[in-house]
Amino acid sequence: MRLTRLRATLWRLRYLLAALTVLAMLSAVVSAISDIKAPTSQVVVSSRELPAGSKLGSGDITVADVPQDLVPRGALTHADAATDRILTTSLPAGMPLSSTMLLSSDFLASAPPGHVIVSVTITADGTEELAQPGASVALYAPPDDYSESGEAVLVTDKATVVGIGVTESSSGFLSEESNTRILYVSVPQNAASLVLGYGARTTMQVVLLDPA
Repeated sequence: MRLTRLRATLWRLRYLLAALTVLAMLSAVVSAISDIKAPTSQVVVSSRELPAGSKLGSGDITVADVPQDLVPRGALTHADAATDRILTTSLPAGMPLSSTMLLSSDFLASAPPGHVIVSVTITADGTEELAQPGASVALYAPPDDYSESGEAVLVTDKATVVGIGVTESSSGFLSEESNTRILYVSVPQNAASLVLGYGARTTMQVVLLDPA
């Protein structure tokens, strides 16, 4: 009689027992999946949002575990490799740093085929805020001393901004404050000598071009 009652009780509870069995199986699967962690690598990342041209200090960077799929090529693995270096592009917080994001030989060698990366000093008149990496720009130099037209000289209209240097401010007695900014631009190899020649003599102006 007792065995019959037990069988009847189990029969009435069969759906509940099946549900509990399924839940137990799901819990085991979820637990197993949570134990499987994606492989990570320790790399240097920005600890806060950083503007281009920043000189990185110890408080700007940290070392963190990052999924290997998100680690860029050439990522830095030691904070010392980035400390006191110039950041050439803006970064959000938590972004891994690579050697091509810093002013380095790797960065200068990252120009596309047929181009070189050169630095130019430009007048900081507000336009430079829009001349972010990736922007197509034209570079103009002040008119030559013996120019009859007095028009600015187009040095090149085939420059692409690839990095931003530090902003330099200078002022002196009886002189107005002068602000300049260093840009790193990729230019065709046949225009590099002209850009460097004018850049060594004078501060240039940058004009944004239509990307089309």
